[in-house]
Amino acid sequence: MGNRRIGRKRLYGVEKQGQAIDIEAGAGISGAVVRATQHRQGQEIITEILLDLGTSTQDIEGGGTNAFAIGKTTAAYITQLTVAKYGIITEIRAVVLESATQHDLDLVTGDAAVVAQAAVTGNRTVLIDDMGEKGADQSALPSAFHGDMQNADEAYLYICNAHNVGSSADQDAGKYAIYIHGFEAPSDI
Repeated sequence: MGNRRIGRKRLYGVEKQGQAIDIEAGAGISGAVVRATQHRQGQEIITEILLDLGTSTQDIEGGGTNAFAIGKTTAAYITQLTVAKYGIITEIRAVVLESATQHDLDLVTGDAAVVAQAAVTGNRTVLIDDMGEKGADQSALPSAFHGDMQNADEAYLYICNAHNVGSSADQDAGKYAIYIHGFEAPSDI
């Protein structure tokens, strides 16, 4: 049968990169998703989503008016925050790796899947207000997560124009790392 041991170097490489997952992004923003990976640390599930709004594969347009989703004509959600995929969510964090064309963008959840340049509706919650300058690192505290995000009415995650941004111009820059921390309830307790 052979030796089934994995070498230390290979194990480090696999853990560093994480396991690739399909976050099932809407077609209006999927071209901006560079990579999505998940790591496990005991019962904790850590998901990393890398976005490039200035992608050459899809023109990402501004929301058109304040608090509207950015993307391209169709469904513009980054992912649906399901307990099955992310566990019981305790934190969502965004790191700005490159400032966007429109500096004032928000990370928002809503109950409905909406298209780009439309208002995010139904239990709309601004998780992170103003993902602006390069190097910004912000977290949404657990108090930002309403109870519906942990049950059958799970939320969709969007990047939206902030309250003072009304442009629908193409995004030719903007790179973000979004981290979703959640916990899976053990089956034996």
